Amino acid sequence: MQRSGPRVLLFTIALALVPVAGLSAQTVGGTVGEAAAGGPLQGAVVALVDSLGRRREAVLSDSQGRYSLHAPAPGTYRVRAERVGYAAASSPSLALDSGEQVSQPLSMSPVHVTLAAVVARGVPRACTIRPENGEQAARVWDEARKALDATHLGGRAGAYEFRVRLFRRTLALPRLTITDSSSSIQSGFSRQPFATPVERLVTHGYMEVEGDSIVFRAPDAPTLLSDAFLDHHCFSLVRGRGSEAGMVGLVFAPLRGRRLPDVQGTLWLDGQTGHLRYLEYTYTRLPFASAEARLGGRVDFVQLAEGGWIVSRWRIRMPVLERKNPRAQPVVTAMVESGGEVLGVRTRRGAPVPMRAVSGGPNAAAIRGWTFLASSSPGSTPAP
Repeated sequence: MQRSGPRVLLFTIALALVPVAGLSAQTVGGTVGEAAAGGPLQGAVVALVDSLGRRREAVLSDSQGRYSLHAPAPGTYRVRAERVGYAAASSPSLALDSGEQVSQPLSMSPVHVTLAAVVARGVPRACTIRPENGEQAARVWDEARKALDATHLGGRAGAYEFRVRLFRRTLALPRLTITDSSSSIQSGFSRQPFATPVERLVTHGYMEVEGDSIVFRAPDAPTLLSDAFLDHHCFSLVRGRGSEAGMVGLVFAPLRGRRLPDVQGTLWLDGQTGHLRYLEYTYTRLPFASAEARLGGRVDFVQLAEGGWIVSRWRIRMPVLERKNPRAQPVVTAMVESGGEVLGVRTRRGAPVPMRAVSGGPNAAAIRGWTFLASSSPGSTPAP
């Protein structure tokens, strides 16, 4: 009997420091401030945009509101700043000569975002290829995009040190009872929550067979933000009900005609604040369709008190397959679930970074310093 288990590409803690990129000849720097209070604004996504509207570089403003962007060549650029809860700010056109260094301050004003009224009853929820092509979907996507962008940039820069609990457990069918589990606690500077090559997803899909292993790939922030993902999925809106009451969901699904293994799911945002809460997704178009509904994952997002965004909790479920003989179709005999949760966050200098409270859910209270979250203990109990 042949048995193949999933190989997980998940939230790997990078213990090495992230190298600093080399400086370009032309630079634009300055500070991002809050218009009303006049103080520095940390955690804003500041991007350098060229004359064709293409983003050439992006960074997060630091604790003093400072940023520095490097232009790849002389030319005309603009600086644009975005932050969840604030109206976007943009500079006038800046003509950069070779080797020139320009200072450009930016000022941002708070804005109250409410998405609860976006999904109107009785209005057809059309599925658009790109969320920005639909007026209602574009508004929801704009808020989700800002949080995903900040999450990606913060992880890429290794801005925070995390203490995390990682777990892996085997779930027996049909009740998903935990039969085996292990966990560990690690600390380090996270670069990316997932390692997902976008180009490969387009050509090979979200599941591949490599020898005697099956590789499942999860949608990370860069994937969700990529043109490839937006071009190969359609989007619609849904009003949250039950445990999602008060939230607005941006639903995505692969386009018809695409036959590779793919993902479908929902980005859930708070209807009153527009804050991204979590992503739920399932795998689809797999060769073992009976198990598709249970295969997938969830990624929770939370905003830090200083304005940055992180992945606070995540999990992914994959099948354990068995073949009675080499010619037989694989049968799902169990599932493996892997994931983790953030126990604490610190800056590079060791200062605790509190998380902002979320109304309901696993992060209902602010987490300060090395405060530990309650975690499930191993045993033969049904999995959530």
